[in-house]
Amino acid sequence: MKLPRFCRWSLWLLLPALVAPVVAQDSSSPAPTAAEATVAGPTPVEAFLRSPLIQVPALNRAGTHVAALFSGGGETYQLMVKEIGVDGSEVFIGGGNGVQVTGFWWLDDQHIAYTLANLGGAQLGLLVVDVNDPAGAYPVFQYGAATVVGVPAGSPMKPLVWVSVGGPDGQPAVVELDAALNQGGFIDVRGEENEEAWAQVAEFNDAHVLRVVPTPAGRTQLGYLADAEGNLGFAYTADENGRVVLHVWDGTGWIPSALDLEEIDIVDVGQQIGELLVRLRSGDGEPAGLFLMDSLTGEVGELVLRDENYDFNGAIYRDPASHTIVGAIYDRAAPTSVWFNESYRKLQGVLSAFFPGKLVQLLDGSNSGDLLLVAVSSDRNPPAYYTVNLTKRTVGLLASERPWINEDDLRPTSVIKYTTADGKKLDAYVTLPEGASKDNPAPLVVLPHGGPWARNSWGFDAEVQVLAARGYAVLQPNYRGSTGYDWLFAEKARADFAMMRLDVSRAVKTVLRTGMIDEKRVAISGGGFGGYLAVASMVDDPTLYACGVTFSGIYDWTRLANEIGLEREDDPSYGAIFKLLGDPATDRAQFNAISPAERIGQLQAPLLVVRELGGESVEQKEAEALVAELRAKQKPFEVLTLTGGSLLQTRLQLFEGIEAFLQKHL
Repeated sequence: MKLPRFCRWSLWLLLPALVAPVVAQDSSSPAPTAAEATVAGPTPVEAFLRSPLIQVPALNRAGTHVAALFSGGGETYQLMVKEIGVDGSEVFIGGGNGVQVTGFWWLDDQHIAYTLANLGGAQLGLLVVDVNDPAGAYPVFQYGAATVVGVPAGSPMKPLVWVSVGGPDGQPAVVELDAALNQGGFIDVRGEENEEAWAQVAEFNDAHVLRVVPTPAGRTQLGYLADAEGNLGFAYTADENGRVVLHVWDGTGWIPSALDLEEIDIVDVGQQIGELLVRLRSGDGEPAGLFLMDSLTGEVGELVLRDENYDFNGAIYRDPASHTIVGAIYDRAAPTSVWFNESYRKLQGVLSAFFPGKLVQLLDGSNSGDLLLVAVSSDRNPPAYYTVNLTKRTVGLLASERPWINEDDLRPTSVIKYTTADGKKLDAYVTLPEGASKDNPAPLVVLPHGGPWARNSWGFDAEVQVLAARGYAVLQPNYRGSTGYDWLFAEKARADFAMMRLDVSRAVKTVLRTGMIDEKRVAISGGGFGGYLAVASMVDDPTLYACGVTFSGIYDWTRLANEIGLEREDDPSYGAIFKLLGDPATDRAQFNAISPAERIGQLQAPLLVVRELGGESVEQKEAEALVAELRAKQKPFEVLTLTGGSLLQTRLQLFEGIEAFLQKHL
């Protein structure tokens, strides 16, 4: 099952010592302008590891303003608003003094709703700001989690918001909020005697609630979807057995759907009320296509898109004015845009002509169609965001995600095909350092992706480029189970971890045959499922790798199953995997076969185990157990303990530790 993106909120306790949020920028750390120039000279490692300058830009429907999350090159984000076609600096809203903006939604052409959280991640509430009065932001929901589900086209200042407290008995619920009601700023709840303040918070929040949507039946609320017009459309709940159930809103209440979400991947909502866009396997050896479906009956409608070589694995694009589905953006060997009508196909040609040789993706547009927001990137160009005025035929740079990187330092990435043991052709990506040749073969770092049901794709990758800049070739193999390839394999291949490991080794051997890689200097490094594959590869292909790095991996699946317990199939992180793996008590041989900890004695090359200081996660426990097993078997290993600090400091510590390890053993 693949659900659309939604947030799963959990209640949290607000510590009395928290500083009340403010809407002014922290004057102690002024943000640089969004159009900060590219630095000259070699790019330092810190530049690759910094958080992107800008994320998720979006236009208002009039095309007069664009908003985005903006970091200023630091680690926390503010809301940036820029008036298009007007000279001058951007306006920054929220953030500073221990809080940051975590998301935003345009309501109408003047108003934006955005969420604030403290630096520990606890959500402080939902605020609204008029772009013509950036200093006048005001909260509409205080001291709780809130996410906008939909902005109705007919009443945009009455958004539908999923709040952590708002339903019967103080439970989470979807409410219609009065976003135009300004009752002033946050109520100060600090101090020990704050019962009166909390009562004021409850009254404040209640005053903004215009109506409470009935809660759908089920043990747990999982998420909500609006329809194409921004009105309430669908809900997800988990029943008493942990099964995910879809509910359809009929205007007055929820109707349970008969759809089996274990078999159907919901991509988005359709064109009509009660209609869905779903990804369905063909059953006849063709890639999974994108179809319209009736959400109540399950009747399959029109085929929207089917690629000849890849399962559909992306998102759709709607015309901003009509909300009609006009295109889709998904991954083939590289990200691809497909348009369903001639006007958008011609538009793509116009955009590509503005940026020759680059990947140009249409992100947003005004209702008039005259003003567009696009992302422009390549393997050697970090994503940059531009506004395009079609009437004036002008282009304006909003910002690059990483303007501090010298693009002359970046290396091209090539797409290769390799053949699996059972004859399937899969994609992998190779980036060679400057000077690599058959006469001067480079050391190789293999980076299997996590997931496992994710994929690598062609484009700029900061981790790849920082390694290439330091003389390493990089291989990013997709393996069975990677998004886009399910049609090539039987369902059981999604849990065939041994064959995934073999796919990785065959990709490595394919690259070695080019003669551009020093076969005695191959390392493998990964995190999450990639960390598991790194250890499994070193154990089961002991002569292929000179060293390896692992972090946040699972190395004994039986141990993990016992750690999580009998409710493992409901686990939010590993439940989907255990539904395929089954029970170690009844299939011990399979669990042993996919657990490299069972064969750690086969390890020959040095392994770097990355772990965090403290922590009680299952991944941390796996790291500690792996270290104990390596020590008991007297195998060559090193430990890198991340001591915390800022996000950038932690990233630097991780990279510097890995680089020192690679220099020693590669």
